[in-house]
Amino acid sequence: MRRSYSSEKRLVSKVWCLFLAVVMVASVGLLPASKAQAAATTITSMDYFSPADGPVISKSGVGQASYGFVMPIFNGGSATLQDVIQDLGVNVRVGGNWIDIDSVSRFVYNQNWGHWSDGGFNGYWFTISETTEIQLFSKANGVTLNYTLQFQNINRTTITAMTPTQGPEITAGFTGGAGFTYPIFNNDPAIPYEAVADDLKVYVKPVNSSEWIDIDNNAASGWIYDRNFGQFTDGGGGYWFTVTESIHVKLESKTSSANVIYTIIFNEPVRNSYMITPYEGTTFTADNSGAIGIPLPKIDGGAPIASELGNFVYQINRNGQWVDLSDSAQSGFSYSANGYNNMSDANQWGYWSDYIYGLWFQPIQEDMQIRIGYPLNGQAGGNIGDNYVYYTFIGNPNAPRPDVSDQEDIPLSTPDNPNIEGMTLIWHDEFNGTQLDHSKWNYEVGYYLNDDPNTWGWGNAELQHYTDSTQNIFVQGGNLNIRALEDPKTFPQDPGRVAPYSSGKINTKDKFTLQYGRVDFRAKLPTGNGVWPAFWMLPQDNVYGTWASSGEIDIMEARGRLPGTSTGAVHFGGQWPSNTHLSGEYHFPEGQTIANDYHVYSVVWEEDNIKWYVDGKFFFKVTREQWYSLAAPNNPNAPFDQPFYLIVNLALGGTFDGGRAPNPGDIPATLQVDYVRVYKEGGGGGGQNPDGPGSPSTIVIGDEVRGLKRTGDDLLFYVNGATFADLHYKINNGGQLNVAMHPTGNGSFTYPVNNLQHGDTVEYFFTYNPGQGALDTPWFTYVHGVTQGRPE
Repeated sequence: MRRSYSSEKRLVSKVWCLFLAVVMVASVGLLPASKAQAAATTITSMDYFSPADGPVISKSGVGQASYGFVMPIFNGGSATLQDVIQDLGVNVRVGGNWIDIDSVSRFVYNQNWGHWSDGGFNGYWFTISETTEIQLFSKANGVTLNYTLQFQNINRTTITAMTPTQGPEITAGFTGGAGFTYPIFNNDPAIPYEAVADDLKVYVKPVNSSEWIDIDNNAASGWIYDRNFGQFTDGGGGYWFTVTESIHVKLESKTSSANVIYTIIFNEPVRNSYMITPYEGTTFTADNSGAIGIPLPKIDGGAPIASELGNFVYQINRNGQWVDLSDSAQSGFSYSANGYNNMSDANQWGYWSDYIYGLWFQPIQEDMQIRIGYPLNGQAGGNIGDNYVYYTFIGNPNAPRPDVSDQEDIPLSTPDNPNIEGMTLIWHDEFNGTQLDHSKWNYEVGYYLNDDPNTWGWGNAELQHYTDSTQNIFVQGGNLNIRALEDPKTFPQDPGRVAPYSSGKINTKDKFTLQYGRVDFRAKLPTGNGVWPAFWMLPQDNVYGTWASSGEIDIMEARGRLPGTSTGAVHFGGQWPSNTHLSGEYHFPEGQTIANDYHVYSVVWEEDNIKWYVDGKFFFKVTREQWYSLAAPNNPNAPFDQPFYLIVNLALGGTFDGGRAPNPGDIPATLQVDYVRVYKEGGGGGGQNPDGPGSPSTIVIGDEVRGLKRTGDDLLFYVNGATFADLHYKINNGGQLNVAMHPTGNGSFTYPVNNLQHGDTVEYFFTYNPGQGALDTPWFTYVHGVTQGRPE
């Protein structure tokens, strides 16, 4: 629900491109605006963002309807939402009086109203079942802006006939975009889509196919709602599609044989050459937000299509040298696949699509030169020669850049002392032994996900198979070593496919998980083409569905061919392929690389945000306003509100760096890990190592009524507020012991179990009487040195 209106805004934008054939001017206008963080500002005026965003917004629906509007223009345009957010309130009219929305019981934040943010725009959304008046107001001086959300309830009906209102033959644009308005239902133009929505199905098939595909909730088919098809609301509404080939679309009644078939024609261009020319000008000036948008050059006189985008080369002139934009350490630009990231102060770039394809850049504060090239043979990686188009950017020195100065750096421990002031070390591995600690780590082996031959290379087209061999994973010299070797192997899932390399991957699944806290990873990373070291986290249980609906946190990933940069990211959204991600890059100071020394890669994971650091230096942040899980639309913390486990691996090839393979001499490659340390906040003066010397801290596992407290290797089970309490337990699956707990006064009982060894498993439950009769708790499991708790 939290995403519903933002999706609608995207659909409206796509309709503009499909039906209005907007080219450069509109595309720049749709670029996301910068939102620099600033000191709190008082609202002095508010104006409706557009006629479509108030004062009256009308909708109809069966029982209810979703509404939304873009935030108003604050202070004549001189203030952003971030400037005034502390002064902005929301009222609802109840019985003729304006009441703060949080005091109105029928409105619950993130259930039937809330904020949305999408593509640089922000606003409010509401789901209502009756006409409602909303008021935005200044808390400081009473400035207000009123909205009326008009609702008309409509009755459901079934479909007996459909007549096209557009088409039924439609030609797609260069980006594959096409669409059509809803047909007339039952020969009555007054019947809206909402009245028949429950009776309507959509099917698709390529023109050369005989099989119709039901695309409703069928991401496996490749048709993903709001990615390559969806609905728009302008002009009565309809369906839009983004195609790469000609297709038929069938709308059909679920209850009758009524249907209508559309044909969307995609004309793939015929290229006689691959010479490129400017689409529209070569000099562009940054707007007030520092944004510049340029259309991609024409190829042989025509706009490029999706299959040709990967062949372009994008370069920027730095000190007289042309460097690839993708090499962020040299170019100074970070690629942002999902639009401008206002949590980062980096120069950013990405693609836009608005009838044609183009690139956006933000914030451009200084003049610069860009060039775009295309291979003369039309093949990725081919010779470009002088087949370039050169562009001049005129910067706006007053363009805002997000202020990340409030993102403080973090203190580090030392290689010999894990203590950090104010933190408690709850789990760690220093790799000081002679072999991998199997009480902490599992091996992952093989080359396929779930033995599915279509998931070779772990679903990422990686080139390595993973083993548990000491040739690939070994502990030596105080380091975990993961080594990639030339070691070709085939597997029964697909005997004809060869994995040319072996490597290592380990995880803590079922042995250690973390839900909120800090993770530090000190390592020296290998370099080389297609070399991909990673330290990351996945959910212990896929509460919200399979990847990536239940989330992924990448603490560190690096491209070995770009040793001056490392990245952090989160993956979320829906189940693959309906997933998305956000990522940020750290650029090492001059003279440092991922391989020149050991560096500390850290993530601090809190309930409402996740932050990334290298050597204690902040570089990226994501907040819960940016992430979501389609499986839990009413839970703003999902999917990052569950326990995650740790993973360390060294991959080769794969999608992370465009499928590049190692060069001769890049292999063997070795990832060296000095330590992995996990902390929780608290612990006062340094946070003692739970397995090391010094006065150990006490960790509580349980609630106010029952649980256990760990101090060093000793446990103290407790029950509070009872007339009696018994403990039933067994250690390492031994015989069950049933003991009466010791009364300590005021209805409290305890029982000690001492001298545990790391990895010992204690299963236990309590029998106690809280005053209304005896009850048994479920069985609980505690693994010594692994199970998490909170500082006492």
